[in-house]
Amino acid sequence: MKRQDKSLFLFALCSLIMFSGVFPLVLTAQEINGELILHVPFEDETYEPGDWYLVQNNGNTAELLGMIEDGPDGGFAMVIYTFTFPDVGMNNIQYTNESISLPEGADVYPWRVTFWIQVKTAPFTIRPIMAMSEDPWSGTSAEYVIENAGEWVFVDLIIEAESNLTTDPLLLIFHMGNPGDEYDENEIWLDDLKLYLLNQETSIDDWSIY
Repeated sequence: MKRQDKSLFLFALCSLIMFSGVFPLVLTAQEINGELILHVPFEDETYEPGDWYLVQNNGNTAELLGMIEDGPDGGFAMVIYTFTFPDVGMNNIQYTNESISLPEGADVYPWRVTFWIQVKTAPFTIRPIMAMSEDPWSGTSAEYVIENAGEWVFVDLIIEAESNLTTDPLLLIFHMGNPGDEYDENEIWLDDLKLYLLNQETSIDDWSIY
């Protein structure tokens, strides 16, 4: 069935159910079509960074302020303080996880990363990267710009596939050295981080009808 025909069929079916009054209509977004590789909820007051660490280059600095109870759901969130010089490269501040065990298909399939973020000063660009853990340190990345300070934003990014992702472990890196920012200090709040390898097929039009 062609995509246009599928859309017309779904529209007609939804209209029939809605106006018949026989069955309630519930549309739910298709679950992410991949394997959950990492989930860091940041919900425990005693959370320890574990396999996460900060990289600070060229006099730019960062500090883990720890868990603070003001997350998007009212719970805890991880807070990172950063100090960067004007117009620095984003890689001068990095928040890195070095414990991503190499999954099958890591060098074939794209990735998807979702998380909540809030920043003290904006605009702010964050760049998640999937990378090798050894030379030549090749990787693949995506970027998201937070336009408003002091507001929680849900970020959902696709990171394209990279054939060099064959090392075990892999690295998940967040570049936080914000280029072109007139402010030298910032706070980055992170919550409910999830990383997926998109190694599964999706259903029709990414929607399910119940």
